[in-house]
Amino acid sequence: MAIATRGYRVRRVIGRTEQLGPSLITAVLGAILPLMTAQSIVASNWANDTHVLLWVTLGGVIVGAVFALTRPLPGGLAHLLSAALAVIWTVSRVGQLFGPALPTWRDQAIELLIRTIVLLRVLRSGSSGEDVILFITVLSLLGWLAGYVTLWWLLRRGWAWRPILLNAVVLFVNLTYASPKPPAILFYVFIGAALLLLVQQSFQQRTQLWRAALIEVPDLLGWRVVATGAVVVLALITVTALFPTRITNVRIAQVWQRIREPWQAVQARWDRAFSTINAPAGVAGGGFNPTAINLGGPRTLGEQLVMEVAVTAADGQVYYDYWRAAAYDRYTSQPGRNQSSWADTTGQLAAAALGLTSADQARTPLAAGVEMPQLDTLERTLVTQTVTLRQSLAQATLFAATQPVSVSVPILARHTFLSVDGRATANFTDLSQIVAQRGGLRSGQSYTVTSLVSTADKRSLRAAPTTYPDWAARYLQLPDGSQLDRVRALARDVAGAATNPYDKAEAIQNYLRTLTYDDQIPFPPPDRDPIDWFLFDLRRGYCDYFASAMVLMLRAEGVPARLVAGYAGGVYNPEKRVYEVRQNVAHTWVEVYFPGYGWQRFEPTPATYTTLPQRPEAPPGESAANEEADVSLGLPPGAQRQIDLLELEQRLLEREAGATDPAQIRALIEQYQAEQRRATLRRGLAMSVGLLALGGLLAWFWWRPRGLSPAAAAYNRVAGLARLAGLGPSPAATPHEFTRQLAARLPGQRQPLQELAGAYTRERYGRRRVSGRRAIQRAWEQVRWPLVLIVARRWLGLERWRARDTARRNGQVARRRRW
Repeated sequence: MAIATRGYRVRRVIGRTEQLGPSLITAVLGAILPLMTAQSIVASNWANDTHVLLWVTLGGVIVGAVFALTRPLPGGLAHLLSAALAVIWTVSRVGQLFGPALPTWRDQAIELLIRTIVLLRVLRSGSSGEDVILFITVLSLLGWLAGYVTLWWLLRRGWAWRPILLNAVVLFVNLTYASPKPPAILFYVFIGAALLLLVQQSFQQRTQLWRAALIEVPDLLGWRVVATGAVVVLALITVTALFPTRITNVRIAQVWQRIREPWQAVQARWDRAFSTINAPAGVAGGGFNPTAINLGGPRTLGEQLVMEVAVTAADGQVYYDYWRAAAYDRYTSQPGRNQSSWADTTGQLAAAALGLTSADQARTPLAAGVEMPQLDTLERTLVTQTVTLRQSLAQATLFAATQPVSVSVPILARHTFLSVDGRATANFTDLSQIVAQRGGLRSGQSYTVTSLVSTADKRSLRAAPTTYPDWAARYLQLPDGSQLDRVRALARDVAGAATNPYDKAEAIQNYLRTLTYDDQIPFPPPDRDPIDWFLFDLRRGYCDYFASAMVLMLRAEGVPARLVAGYAGGVYNPEKRVYEVRQNVAHTWVEVYFPGYGWQRFEPTPATYTTLPQRPEAPPGESAANEEADVSLGLPPGAQRQIDLLELEQRLLEREAGATDPAQIRALIEQYQAEQRRATLRRGLAMSVGLLALGGLLAWFWWRPRGLSPAAAAYNRVAGLARLAGLGPSPAATPHEFTRQLAARLPGQRQPLQELAGAYTRERYGRRRVSGRRAIQRAWEQVRWPLVLIVARRWLGLERWRARDTARRNGQVARRRRW
């Protein structure tokens, strides 16, 4: 008796283990997926304090598992409770970042709510968001959602592929854009858990089939299957880890770029909402952050063709230049917080001058071909560039040679204002960026830019005035503190003996070109200024570091300079007579301001794709092209050597004739914003109508008449969709006759159609309710989407084309038979 009791207890323990085991294994493997994805994002260093994401994701995993295993809990109620818990848990974790100033959960929630409202208003006005804490909050909520949905799908729905794909997409997107890359072990653990999960779920499905067929399943077989699967998966991962990881096939890279295009549009919107995250260099696939450049670690650029540029000078000769996208003036260095970056404050100054609230609102809208008068026109000539994009760009930044004058498409210009005799006027010489009014740029799109490019010689630049206008003072900014003391001392050693700004710039440029170019450098130490670390410890880097170092050293010597981002000139194709510009020449360089001569390019980066500016030692003599350019812009011929800054400003004011004073520009901005609101309203109305129509269709599609059995409801749905497709049953047709006619149009669904007709007939005329709800539902799901496809084709007019094509082929067959 004792032996029998002991055997019963052993079988009882084994039975409980068999019941608990599958759920426990599924929960553990499922939890690994979102947790590894979250840890991958944390390790990518997109922002400080992202470790909060891991804890919030863990909360979503736990809640998802508990709710999924609580079978009496309805799905709708579970989701509502999960949403409430997500907010509570996220606020409690993110709120700790506010420090002791906001100790209670209520204070933290109110602060996040206020920040959210402010961000929505900023985005609605067209500006960029800069709240890192909100970025972490959004990531945390998405992490909770991923953890909760993963465990719910696995434990309540029994789905395996959907949660794996959901987390895999997030993981691979992060791996694609992150720099530095997260540890490879996270990827391998994710893959191992996903494979084991598929093995375990497949075994569970087989177990259900075996038990339905009354086949005995050995005790603890599930644990043995998982253990064996773990050994196989570990062996596969070990072998895979030995394979080379760098893809060099150009065709694969091109296919990958096509796949990335939709994500780039999403990335552009994400970057605009959170513009201060630590985005690595070169991740935008051709776009440039309009507000900031972060000094980070290694960068990797592709070889995809971005654009082709056809350039002709006034004399008809082919001209080579760099293609500027954006300029930055303010350098911020915060050792200890690992935040050092360049920012463009042009928009903020323009907003203050116009009385507007955001930098993006203060961009001047200009129609196609409208001229932007320039202040500094000495020794410059007109050059026309026709840019043809060969890659779609999510951002609407337009590329042009230095000092663009006009563009062939409507643009938004970001510039400052200057005061002449108490009157404010637009200063297009202080232009930092131009963007297209109509949003993102598509591959194949072309536009033409006319620029005033410099032909100044070294002697003229050496003799340029050293008294700078007030608006150029911000290009002398250096961060407070002692972190750049050694940089200042180095600038004195390198350029202190020079007697003019040009020689100082050339001396610093030549010194920096003795360092080593390397784009696979480590991240700067968190307690060091990146430029100090680059110049005195690392002594190698890429263009961001070389250009930043030169700008700071020039400013330390009292020379106005700025950082510029864009593309180097590219490779000339003599057959097409264009410069082919690829992603791997994305570049930053230096522009130095010389009164009267404007911004002049310098090149401190010793990379193979860069070129030094070509300047003659002495003036080559006056040319017809120079005189024609000066006359067209209001400067008399021969005035290149007579530099009077006040006179230049007065001539600019007379040329603009009040057309670009703040009042006129505010009127242009209001008109542009009104047009944007009308366009947004039209798109919103169209989208609302479409959503209402889609919602009505889905409501009708999923609606089930009250009081009908599963068989009757499925048959009515099939008949309703068939009517929409023009294949509805005739009044005299029996269910079997109707489904046979429908099967002639859908031969692949003949079997499920016959099952539905049989179930409906037995129930309708047999006066008894038919069992087999799952079989009826499965048959309906097999028929549903093919019928919806026929309905869509009919509404789009494709069925008429198909009928004509069928008739044409039948006629051809008949003619062959006659022959």
